[in-house]
Amino acid sequence: MEFVASIMDTVFRPLKDYFARTFGYVMSCGDYIDALGHEMDELKSKRDDVKRMVDTAERQGMEATSQVKWWLECVAKLEDAAARVDAEYQARLQLPPDQAAGVKATYLLSQKADEMRTEATGLKEKGAFHKVADELVQVRFEEMPSVPVVGMDALLQELHACVRGGDVGVVGIYGMAGVGKTALLNKFNNEFLICSQDINVVIYIEVGKEFNLDDIQKIIGDRLGVSWENRTPKERAGVLYRVLTKMNFVLLLDDLWEPLNFRMLGIPVPKPNSKSKIIVATRIEDVCDRMDVRRKLKIECLPWEPAWELFREKVGEHLMRASTEIRHHAQELAMKCGGLPLALITVGRAMASKHTAKEWKHAITVLKIAPWQLLGMEVDVLMPLKNSYDNLPTDKLRLCLLYCALFPEDFSISKDWIIGYCIGEGFIDDLYTEMDEIYNKGHDLLGDLKIASLLDRGKDEEHISMHPMVRAMALWIASEFGTKETKWLVRAGVGLKEAPGVEKWSDAERIGFMRNNILELYERPNCPLLKTLMLQGNPALDKICDGFFQFMPSLRVLDLSHTSISELPSGISALVELQYLDLYNTNIKSLPRELGSLVTLRFLLLSNMPALEMIPGGVIDSLKMLQVLYMDLSYGDWKVGESGNGVDFQELESLRRLKAIDITIQSVDALEKLSRSIRLAGSTRNLLIRTCASLKKIELPSSSLWKNMTNLKRVWIASCSNLEELVIDGSKETDPSLVLPNDFLQRRGELVDEDQPILPNLQGVILQSLLKVKIIYKGGCVQNLSSLFIWYCHGLEELITLVDEAQDTTTNEGEQAAGICKVITPFPNLKELYLHGLAKFRTLSSGTCMLRFPSLESLKIVECPSLKKLKLTAGELNEVQCTRVWWDELEWDDEEVKASYEPLFRPIH
Repeated sequence: MEFVASIMDTVFRPLKDYFARTFGYVMSCGDYIDALGHEMDELKSKRDDVKRMVDTAERQGMEATSQVKWWLECVAKLEDAAARVDAEYQARLQLPPDQAAGVKATYLLSQKADEMRTEATGLKEKGAFHKVADELVQVRFEEMPSVPVVGMDALLQELHACVRGGDVGVVGIYGMAGVGKTALLNKFNNEFLICSQDINVVIYIEVGKEFNLDDIQKIIGDRLGVSWENRTPKERAGVLYRVLTKMNFVLLLDDLWEPLNFRMLGIPVPKPNSKSKIIVATRIEDVCDRMDVRRKLKIECLPWEPAWELFREKVGEHLMRASTEIRHHAQELAMKCGGLPLALITVGRAMASKHTAKEWKHAITVLKIAPWQLLGMEVDVLMPLKNSYDNLPTDKLRLCLLYCALFPEDFSISKDWIIGYCIGEGFIDDLYTEMDEIYNKGHDLLGDLKIASLLDRGKDEEHISMHPMVRAMALWIASEFGTKETKWLVRAGVGLKEAPGVEKWSDAERIGFMRNNILELYERPNCPLLKTLMLQGNPALDKICDGFFQFMPSLRVLDLSHTSISELPSGISALVELQYLDLYNTNIKSLPRELGSLVTLRFLLLSNMPALEMIPGGVIDSLKMLQVLYMDLSYGDWKVGESGNGVDFQELESLRRLKAIDITIQSVDALEKLSRSIRLAGSTRNLLIRTCASLKKIELPSSSLWKNMTNLKRVWIASCSNLEELVIDGSKETDPSLVLPNDFLQRRGELVDEDQPILPNLQGVILQSLLKVKIIYKGGCVQNLSSLFIWYCHGLEELITLVDEAQDTTTNEGEQAAGICKVITPFPNLKELYLHGLAKFRTLSSGTCMLRFPSLESLKIVECPSLKKLKLTAGELNEVQCTRVWWDELEWDDEEVKASYEPLFRPIH
């Protein structure tokens, strides 16, 4: 019987349990839900304990083990599922009886809750971990592919000093494309950082234009051994920050195009004295500034010797065995690369298989005219440079850059020159009322191009230059990537004796033939699309055929300056769109009447045209759109009332849009008229007062003459035979007779605003061929004057002559008796003093007066035989230019004074 009972129990017990469980699932659903909830509460409590331990470990630079990560993921999934079961049960309880769930649905819900409870119990048991985190497995260093670098040893050492020093946390490296920024970083990583035992990890990231914050975080996380499953960018940033703050790291960020937000990435900015460093490399200088870089290193192109070494290496040894002619051509080619390593390598490789002098000479021609045709140039050099061009934020900047390519290679371009062209072309909007503001906008555009490493500083701050490879890139783009080579027809500075045939002009939009040897333009081109024509700097060009401009209806900019033309050809009135006309330094004697038809003209530059004697009446008056008129060292015979024989001064006053004028004045009446005209006086930048025989005295700075000349930058007074006194008087009350002998000047009280600064922008004064002049000092100063040139004023004996009242204010009788000198400062900001051809000049400071020049940097003295001593106070003086003979004959008060001046001597011949 026991045997039978055992069999019955074995057979029927599972069946009994099944029916009991099934009945229970249907009848006791709430109990199963409660049991699941209880088990989940215990599991979540266990989960919180584990997470707390994981968080603590991560703050110590560790990472959760894979088993813990898996367990936490399982708990999270089960928690979500349990919440859905409970929500379904609670929803059922809210239903009315007639909508109660059926038996099957209740059974399935209870079954699900029971299975989840069992899973929760199992997870709870598995949550007893021996350890929850491991130390991160980091890749400390990765060697980067690198190439030998030439001429960068000093820069590598400087970068190493920045990284080893404690005061700089973020270092910026910037420079143009192809200059070697990546090569420098790779070499620095491979040769310097790998040897640094106190650096825990070095991470190199090539960011690029299409960078993604997630990708950067992933690269850093992979190097640190951190995994990212199911973490948001903010959570990843938190993990990175916690890990990196516990170690010494060096982060190399190459090819940045815009600033990175270190906080969003989770990268801690190294503090002073930290061994951690961040090094960023970019083409764009202000990327460094906008990332608070504390030390910037600019990578310059290679100087000649290392550039030539690199070029020879890429060409190969056969170059050294080649003929003298080939080596000469090779040097010329290498120089045209401008020291840019990428160009030197590309051109060197392209020429490696060229073995004849004719092939090398042809390569030079190609590099001058169409550099994209040289093997490898388009892909390896021009395309990388084009990325910088494409990255410029506006089309105006791109056009401005392309415009610079019209100038010759290695040419220092005047900023004002290029800005004037761009205004004439319409690249720079005329949104401002003052011409200075318009030019400032232009300077800002050029500054942006320098920041983008597409332009460089020229010979000084007022000039810019263009790297030959950037110029090649610009011409490539302007020619629609070489498909329309005459669209921008540029042959600047290539020695042309004759202009290209007119058939090549027909499709041109811009033409640049400046700085050549063209003799004559004898053909009439048909250029319906031409906007800019630059012929300046052809000194032998003296003939342009009539009708030359007849078929250029779109021309906006025409530059004929620095040529020998003596007249403008007929038909110039056809230039109905012309806005910029430059005739500077030409031999033109008379302006044609049809010039008055150029009613859209905004810039007319007639400076340094001493032969210009005739301007027909009504020509200037017709140019109603004129904004800039430069006529210094040019025509000056203005008619005022019955005085004068030339153009009526009223024509100038009718130019209501005029914003900048340089003018030559040859009569006191015209000078008075100019000073009275608020519009003209306010627009005057440079004033040449020439051959005014009735001018006897003139005063600086407090004179009614200058009241309205708020933008005056330079005064040039020349050949005024009766001018005896140039008075420096800073007092408010001045004697009108010192200025001009005219009733107008006696109404000074009506004109002068006591609070208005007089001549706030005056920077230069030139005194030339004034045989009687003395510079009389009565007090005050010419505040902002930075240059003073005095030429051939044969009667001048001392630089400053004190009148009685000035003498009284500087020295009392007791001091005079004791021989004590007083110091005066008439030109506090003078930087340059040039004295030339002063036969009687004997002293800079005289009597009991010592002149003080606190800002003077350069003193040039030529043909002043009576000047035997240098007596002045000039703490910033860094050069005295003079002949060796004159310097050796100077007399010194003592050897100590002589020794202090000796290092300043700069010989001239």
